Amino acid sequence: MSDEQENAPEANGPKPIRIGKRSLFTPSEAVAVEQHSVTPHVSRTRYGTARIEGRLSSPNARVPAVISQHCGGITVKGHTLKSFAYTTDAVIIRNTNANAILAVYPFTGEPVITQALLTVAQMPLFVGVGGGTTTGPRVAELAMVAEMQGAAGVVINAPAPAETIETTMLMVDIPVIATVTEDDETTECKILAGAAIINVAAGARTAQVVASIRMHHPEIPILASGGGSEERILATIEAGADAITWTPPSAQQLQSQMMAKYRGEA
Repeated sequence: MSDEQENAPEANGPKPIRIGKRSLFTPSEAVAVEQHSVTPHVSRTRYGTARIEGRLSSPNARVPAVISQHCGGITVKGHTLKSFAYTTDAVIIRNTNANAILAVYPFTGEPVITQALLTVAQMPLFVGVGGGTTTGPRVAELAMVAEMQGAAGVVINAPAPAETIETTMLMVDIPVIATVTEDDETTECKILAGAAIINVAAGARTAQVVASIRMHHPEIPILASGGGSEERILATIEAGADAITWTPPSAQQLQSQMMAKYRGEA
C-alpha cells in the first residue's frame, strides 16, 4: 500500500474537518482599535535628533518638550537630568521618557517599594526616604539601604531639619535632595548642611521661591515643580530652575481615555 493510500480517508469513514485560514481569534480591523506597525518608526526632529519609536510604544506619558528645550539640567554621575517624572506608578515609570523618576509617596518608606520601582525604572530613580511622617535615624538608614539597592539619589521631605540632611549626607555617597517650600532660614541651613540639590515645591509660588534661592545661591542645583501648563514651566525655568518635576497622568486616567475610545465616545 502506498503512502497516499494509507493516508487517504476510508470511503465510509468520517470526512476530515477543514479548518479555514482565518482563526476565530484573529482580530478584525473593526475590533482591533489599536493597530501597530510591523517595524519601528524612524524620524528626525528639526533639532537634528534621530527618533525611533517602537511599534508598541505609547506617547501618552511623554514629558512636555519645553522642558528639554529650555532647561540646563543637573548632571549626576555623567547623566544630564532635565525632567523628573513625579510618580510611583510602575506602568507610567516604564513608559515615560523623563530623564529621571522622583518617587516620593505619603507613607513610611520601605525598601521593598524602592526595589519594586527600581525593577521597572529604565532611568535614574530618586526615592523618598522620609522627613515628614518618618523622622530621626530611620531616614538616614533608609537612605543607606536605597543606595545599596541602586537608587540614584534620595529625597528628604520639607519638615525634616537640617540635622537630618547633614546626618544623611555623612552616611551615603549618592545625592541628597532636600525639599523646601520657602526661601528662609531653614532652607539656608539645609544648603549649609550639604544638600546636593534643593527641590522647590511651593505650589503657585514656586517660581518666586526659585528666583529668591537662585539670587542668594547662584551655585546650588535647583529642582522645581513645573505646574500644569507650559507657561508655568517656562516661568519656573526662567526663575532659575535647573530641572523640572513633571506630574504625568495616572494609569487610571489613561485607561479611562482608552475605554472611552473603545466605546466610541471619543
